[in-house]
Amino acid sequence: MLNLLGSSKFRARAGLLLGGLMTLSVGSSFIINEATKASSTTEDIADTAEETSPYSSAWQHAAADFTLEHHLSNPRVQHWIRWYQAHPVMFDDYAQNSALWLPYVIQQVEQRGMPGELALLPFIESGYNPLARSPTGPRGIWQLSANTASDLGLKNSLGYAARQDVVAATPAALDYLESLHERYFPHNWELTLAAYNAGPGRILQAQIAGKSNSYWSLSLSQETMDYVPKLLALAAIIANPHRYGIKLPALNDNTRFTSIDLSRSLNLSTAARLAGVDVAQLRVLNPGYVGQWVSGSLLIPAQSQAHFKTQLDKFLNDDSPLHYVVAEGDTLSAISQTTGVSISAIRHSNQLAQNSPLRVGQTLILDSA
Repeated sequence: MLNLLGSSKFRARAGLLLGGLMTLSVGSSFIINEATKASSTTEDIADTAEETSPYSSAWQHAAADFTLEHHLSNPRVQHWIRWYQAHPVMFDDYAQNSALWLPYVIQQVEQRGMPGELALLPFIESGYNPLARSPTGPRGIWQLSANTASDLGLKNSLGYAARQDVVAATPAALDYLESLHERYFPHNWELTLAAYNAGPGRILQAQIAGKSNSYWSLSLSQETMDYVPKLLALAAIIANPHRYGIKLPALNDNTRFTSIDLSRSLNLSTAARLAGVDVAQLRVLNPGYVGQWVSGSLLIPAQSQAHFKTQLDKFLNDDSPLHYVVAEGDTLSAISQTTGVSISAIRHSNQLAQNSPLRVGQTLILDSA
């Protein structure tokens, strides 16, 4: 496994991994490369917004909702403020990675009446990278574990990684934070945040051992000891960047995407054609879809909504069957699950006998009629 924070190449630009909480596996060279490619693609998504924000920037909007005590005199918070001051390039990374997602997350936090600082938590967890993976298993901007995600109702399917779907994972993560706060740590968001990082059991045990309800006096792992101060330090700087000599980069507060409900599965390239955008843009907007097909719902640039709906209606009214090119590892069951066309319909349309093997490169007709 590769610890990028320990690499001289990445140490100066450790924004994606600010936690020191997560490292990426060697296999995530794909993730780093894709995130780098996506940054330029993100800039190509037009600024035309679904809604116009009254705030001049997402930073300003987030700060307007801050309610937590930032403990500016606490040495642990001061340490991380100095760290950010020594690494101002982090904020450029943050702005680039969160441009699509931060306005949406701020709105979700705001609608629940939760502290605005929680919208910054994905910076600490993942650098706002939907493709971020921890070697221990958590994924997505909220770094949810597989078990926690499943308990929260996030279900994977063939070609779909639910934890990487920002619009699905964000409500789930906020549900979890609300549950921790209401069930275990009412009126104490510092302990709630520590529990999000370490699990409620560890925090409750530390409270018993330390005979204290104060996060600041508990004996916890170094990761959890740093977790809350990092968030509060980041919030303090965003609330008053001039005080700390930080120039925050421009960050539009408008939501730049809209969600479209799909009545049937679509090939990603077909969906891109209908929306009038390229496939790379759709992949950036829909990081949960890891295969070639999309179903259920699809995020598209806000300004493409009317065009997409018009083209989608035409497409759905076209009786011409779809075609599917068999890839290595494909089975009829997997193709059926991905495309929504039954196995019996695939067999019938392609005159496949019960035991007929599929060949890589074979083109199948997909006609659900």
